[in-house]
Amino acid sequence: MKPLTHLRPGQRAFIVDMRNSHLCAKLFELGVFPGDLVEIKENSGDNQSIVVSINNHTYNIVKGAAETIMTNVVSFDICLN
Repeated sequence: MKPLTHLRPGQRAFIVDMRNSHLCAKLFELGVFPGDLVEIKENSGDNQSIVVSINNHTYNIVKGAAETIMTNVVSFDICLN
């Protein structure tokens, strides 16, 4: 498991755990739950936040809060076409 902040742009991962109860409640209100797929859009050391895509929505998450979102990185793609 890796915190969301340790992922690079383009990486995708499944949310496994949310360790900040306030953030967890806020994400639940937005329809974001453990098991959802996250794609990192921007995560540079210069910014105080990261940009992610979850369920076809883009979110800007403060790095301190993103550090509490634990993920499992997707290591392969499946194409059924």
